[in-house]
Amino acid sequence: MASILDVLNTNLGKDIIKKASTETGESSEKVSSVFSMVLPIILGNFKNKIQEGSIDSLYELLKVAPDPYKFLKKISDQEPKEILEYGEDYSEIILGENLSIISETIGVSLDIIPTAVQQITKIAIPVIVAILSIQKKEEHLRDTDIESLIDSALGSTSEYNNSFLKTILDQQDDPNIINETSGMVLGKQNNEEGVLKGYTGGK
Repeated sequence: MASILDVLNTNLGKDIIKKASTETGESSEKVSSVFSMVLPIILGNFKNKIQEGSIDSLYELLKVAPDPYKFLKKISDQEPKEILEYGEDYSEIILGENLSIISETIGVSLDIIPTAVQQITKIAIPVIVAILSIQKKEEHLRDTDIESLIDSALGSTSEYNNSFLKTILDQQDDPNIINETSGMVLGKQNNEEGVLKGYTGGK
């Protein structure tokens, strides 16, 4: 099954890793490791917030976020600070006080300063918001379906795999890219699952 980690094996993933590396001064390898931890954490917190009753603000976030299609298509042209501005606002809604705890924990685990982890996390958040927004529109989902969309992105189900892969893969280069690369991308997921244990709220 596909999961949010597959983003890291795409051109989109390479772009955000490069931007985060430039912004933090950390190596691409360390930045990639941080992303592999924080991506599912962000989704898990998003789901927890919904279950705790913070539904309206999260649904509103998906509605008022910048045009997600344009955001992902132009992400390679954006300065890291532009992406961080969105991430700053979104992190308050999705992670809140958990951001500091997450940054400290991952910082110790990967020997990277917590402020760098925070910056990487804030770059990841608007990317996730854009992906979920696009999938919600493409699948014609109701607000109440967001939880199952998140479960699919976490790799718990394959219900929305097709729209997820179409969203994260660059189809401008080759209209057949979904068929040709989805197997390759998914094949790499299994090797990374061990990294996530303890970071995804029991997933």
